[in-house]
Amino acid sequence: MMMRRTLLATLICLTAQTAMAADARFSDGAGRWVCQPAQPEWPQVLIDFTEDAYRRCDQNTCVTYPLDELTLENSRIHIRFAPHGDFETGDTGGKYREVIVLAGNEIETHGVCSFRGLEDIYDPRP
Repeated sequence: MMMRRTLLATLICLTAQTAMAADARFSDGAGRWVCQPAQPEWPQVLIDFTEDAYRRCDQNTCVTYPLDELTLENSRIHIRFAPHGDFETGDTGGKYREVIVLAGNEIETHGVCSFRGLEDIYDPRP
């Protein structure tokens, strides 16, 4: 009986997490999102509303920028970060487009974003 209760509790927790991820929206300004680039040499983008951070991570390091401005227009989210960085995706994630100017060069990347919850993609605290 105890095993059955444990399994039932686990199933309820997993179902709740799945429902939370299915309902997540950028416009909520909550949680953490991960965006996988279409090209392996491009940086991964981690958008962390709990830390108010926009991270561009490659295999060696992450560069963190504050989230400057978030706007919703026609079911598309526009995020301004860094002095010259813009990011756009659907309100529920999906395909994204990122444009940033680094050292005078405009760099454009794209890929796919998804909601990852509150704790599982990056925790800078020891």
